[in-house]
Parts: sequence; C-alpha cells; structure tokens
Amino acid sequence: MRGGVIVDTGTTFTHFPKDFYVIFRYAFRAEVRDIPMVDNPIGPFDTCYKDNPNGPGLVFPVVKFYFGSENPGTMLLLAQERVVVHFRGHYCLVFVGTEQDFSILGVNQLQCVGLTFDTSANTLSFDSRCM
Repeated sequence: MRGGVIVDTGTTFTHFPKDFYVIFRYAFRAEVRDIPMVDNPIGPFDTCYKDNPNGPGLVFPVVKFYFGSENPGTMLLLAQERVVVHFRGHYCLVFVGTEQDFSILGVNQLQCVGLTFDTSANTLSFDSRCM
C-alpha cells in the first residue's frame, strides 16, 4: 500500500509516516509552549509534558483531521484525551512516527466515534458521539 489511511480499531494510537509526524509534532509543540516538557521520552512517546497535580487542569490543542475536502462532514475533531494520554504521571502526545508510507488511525483517536462502513459505495463515515 502506498499512502492513505487505515482505520484500525486494534491499534492503540495513531501512526503517521515519519516525515509527516515530525511536522505534526513540531506544530503541536509550538502550540503547547507554556507547559514544561519531560526531558526524557517515555515508552513509545517522544512528546510528553509534566503534570501539575496542584495546579489547574492542563489544556491541549484540538486536532482536526479532514478526509477528502475541508468541510464539517469530512472532519474528525480530536480533543484532550484523544490527543494526549496520561502515561506514567505525564501527558504524552498519543501519535507516533513510523517508517511506513501510510497512516494508521488508532482506537485512542476513535473514542466516541461511530464508524459507518458503506461497502457498496466503498466509503467510511465518522459520527462523533463525544459530548
């Protein structure tokens, strides 16, 4: 397979091709410059932030994916626990880079999302159910 996105409910978090991931990670880090980063990466994650248990709750940027055209009908909106995961006392960006040339949309980003597979039209649609 070359390019494209696989929707995999058996994969925990989303994988991007390494070159795209580096750009995505850079943009994310630029938006989260007021929260201290962890010095050493944790597990598979390379972008983690220090939790502040005595301070206000941490708020992270919203991530929008568009499939096809840029309109609300093709958008998958991701916020908070669908963008970062609380892992070993830190908040980590729950996307990773791989050597593959396609993306895998994992189950962490599919929380609260109804999937409709229309096999006759060969389409997949998303229905966000998060409140």
